[in-house]
Amino acid sequence: MFRIALIILFSIVFIFRINAQSIIDLCVGETHNFSVPYTSGSIYTWKLSNTFYSTIISDSDTEHIVISLDSVGIFKLYVEEYNSSGCIGYDSVLIQVHENPMPKILADGPIEVCKGTDVLLYLDEPDLYDSYLWTDGSSGSELLISSTGEYSVVVSNEFGCKNNSNTISVNIDADLNADFSVEGFCLNRPTNFISTSFSSGSSIISYRWDFGDGAFAYTDSVLHLYNELGEYEISLLIETDIGCKDLESRYLTVFDNPEADFTYSPFSVSTLNSEVNFINHSMNISSYVWVFDDSIYSFVENPSYIYEDPGVHDVLLVVEDFNECVDSISKYIMVYYDFVLHVPNAFTPNNDGDNDAFSPQGLRMNKYQEYELCIYNKWGDVIFKTQDINDSWKAKDNPNGVYNWVVIITDELGAVRKMTGVVTVIK
Repeated sequence: MFRIALIILFSIVFIFRINAQSIIDLCVGETHNFSVPYTSGSIYTWKLSNTFYSTIISDSDTEHIVISLDSVGIFKLYVEEYNSSGCIGYDSVLIQVHENPMPKILADGPIEVCKGTDVLLYLDEPDLYDSYLWTDGSSGSELLISSTGEYSVVVSNEFGCKNNSNTISVNIDADLNADFSVEGFCLNRPTNFISTSFSSGSSIISYRWDFGDGAFAYTDSVLHLYNELGEYEISLLIETDIGCKDLESRYLTVFDNPEADFTYSPFSVSTLNSEVNFINHSMNISSYVWVFDDSIYSFVENPSYIYEDPGVHDVLLVVEDFNECVDSISKYIMVYYDFVLHVPNAFTPNNDGDNDAFSPQGLRMNKYQEYELCIYNKWGDVIFKTQDINDSWKAKDNPNGVYNWVVIITDELGAVRKMTGVVTVIK
């Protein structure tokens, strides 16, 4: 009887030669190759001392086998060789299957942090392991992280068994920038503060304005009123949903407002005298605009305006200074109504083209609400009647003589006016 040497292959290229009763340390869950030197004509038989810990997963009658390591424990692997001369050789190896490491990594503090803050990851029991390989290639038992990502570590113990740890997702917040714009720097006028802050990572959830005069606000945009001239330090503090903060501060000068004022002439305005001249007396201004009747605009410093209709008219002057502060003033102008109506006392209906018809003539007659002209003979009979201001009495079938007329008008202001008189027909 003779003994043969046993060969165990840990990998394709890494080979151990095992002598009798040598102990091999392996890891649960792996598969391994074992072989003995090949002899032509020999027959080989492989056996396990306990199939609970391992299973032969290849043919067991060749010089080479593959086994799987199923459970933690110790067992023997046997091999017998029957050569062509009928001689028997045998050998065995003692194998201990070890548990794989179970590494766990923890974070020293929050894993969602603000830009510029590092996150420390560490192994819970680093002394249990011989080597470490983190996701980023680091090989220490701790990892200091300064960028967003998913991190884990592969460890190995003294027996060469390896395993991956849990994964921790780290979020290092991106850029956070507090900023704002301001519209209006004028005394006793609303100043509009508008947040233009941005975050490319977490969401902004709170705003705190300090207006420098003891007042505060907590919205993204806000109107504020300053009632004293001077310089104020304005600050905006923002905070995100993971607690990141940023502060922006700047100085604001509050300016006095310009003074808008104007006069006009003539003071008494009517439909016969309807042109009004305006004089701008505003102080400390850079621009101005006039608004007449809520719809007509003028950018002339001292304009003139002709009113077409009687009644009360609003004139608004808006001025602005070099600091974009604004003031305005409005005044009301009464335009009186001049009722003008002329009625002739004679006409000559002889078809000579001169004074051939009778009708009242006046100003703004097209704006009358109602109009009626009646002509009466000496017996009081109506011989002509019209409600058309463009119609006239031509007395074609009426002899020379004196006739009575009546005009009833509802003018453009709604006043009812009645006029009577006589007219002589001369043919």
